[in-house]
Amino acid sequence: MNISERLTQEKLLEILTIFYKKGNQKESTLDDLLEEIKQKVLLVINTDK
Repeated sequence: MNISERLTQEKLLEILTIFYKKGNQKESTLDDLLEEIKQKVLLVINTDK
């Protein structure tokens, strides 16, 4: 696994952890959560180029 792949996986894991905790803290629909995750993932993809 190269460094770029590892960094991306670590970022995604970090993002998913944040959303998991966030989801447990407040009432949010799955759609809201998925939309936020999508935005974060796009951000990671765009900054990772």
